[in-house]
Amino acid sequence: MLQAIKTQSAMKVWAVLLAAALLVIGVAPDHARAQSTQSLRDGPYITRSAEGGWAARWIGGSAVRERAVEIGDIVTVAAVGAFPAFDVELRGPAKPAPDEIKVGSRTPLFVMADTHGEFEIAVQLLQRHGIVDERLRWTFGKGHLAVLGDVFDRGPNHTELLWLIYKLEAEARRAGGGVHLAIGNHEAMVLTGDERYLNSKYPRVAAVLGVERHAMLWDEQTLLGQWLRSKAAVFRLGNYLCLHGGVSRELIDRGWTLAQVNQTLRAALTGPAARLDEAARFVLGESGPLWYRGYFEQLARQAGFAPASRADIDLIRERFGVEAILVGHTRVPAIVSLYEGRVIAVQVYPHREQHTHAPVMEALSIQNGQMFRANADGGREVLPRP
Repeated sequence: MLQAIKTQSAMKVWAVLLAAALLVIGVAPDHARAQSTQSLRDGPYITRSAEGGWAARWIGGSAVRERAVEIGDIVTVAAVGAFPAFDVELRGPAKPAPDEIKVGSRTPLFVMADTHGEFEIAVQLLQRHGIVDERLRWTFGKGHLAVLGDVFDRGPNHTELLWLIYKLEAEARRAGGGVHLAIGNHEAMVLTGDERYLNSKYPRVAAVLGVERHAMLWDEQTLLGQWLRSKAAVFRLGNYLCLHGGVSRELIDRGWTLAQVNQTLRAALTGPAARLDEAARFVLGESGPLWYRGYFEQLARQAGFAPASRADIDLIRERFGVEAILVGHTRVPAIVSLYEGRVIAVQVYPHREQHTHAPVMEALSIQNGQMFRANADGGREVLPRP
């Protein structure tokens, strides 16, 4: 009997030591894994069923809430930080986004890029410049907001940002304005299953929702997945050509129209990656509109190709009938005018200042034809021209 008691005690000690070791090396027991998902919050993800209906799913902690929904229903997106929850009305399948949007020369424009899941920083920028109010409702009237891609990846709240853009798109249209989203390389990556830059939150979301890969939450059978695949790679907004990476000389030499570029992208994001034709591979490649960095001399040379020349830029402007090309994708410390104002680099990466933790991000504000740097603190300064 005494020997049995000693044996049981030793086994208990070994069990405690084993549990501790598992925690140290990252193989947590089930209750520890459950605790790690208690703060997980995401959604809704809205998917079409085999019968043709729609189901919405949210994650709150490790629990999944699900309900049937229909087009026209209202769904709620949870609060993020100090920003409130907001309601979204579901719309039917999206039609292809326009290649050209006509606006008056005095129509106010607000152009931002590469929000990368940083919901709180991006929304503060929008609020401080009167694009949305404290309840995240459109307040920019007949103005137009252009988002130059890369809403996905890196940060922890790209789902909420995409729902906000989706909601504002409808509100702006009712007010006589517009919201326009260009597809960036990170949208293309997520939609085609490349998860290299996902925030660590999203593989956990996929696991809790019982899907093998995060991309399955954004396929053609999901409401937002279909909506994203309706968007353009490049569009003309008034006198400006708007896109994520840039228009290369190779694209111009192909003689493509904006419609051809955008149709090629949509086909590439819909079919299997293994079946991409040469045109699709070009659009998704380094000289295509999602990845091109030829407007930045040092980066272009590092990548092994010639930077765009002044003649190339003028040819692009003439081909598409624009004053300037507005691009994201390539980080700059402040919005900068290149090629004597013919190219504007917009991507100031959203982050927090190291010492004060103040949000840092910029957007390009165009008022009556005058360009300004719009800061996350609400400040605004004239964009210097070379």
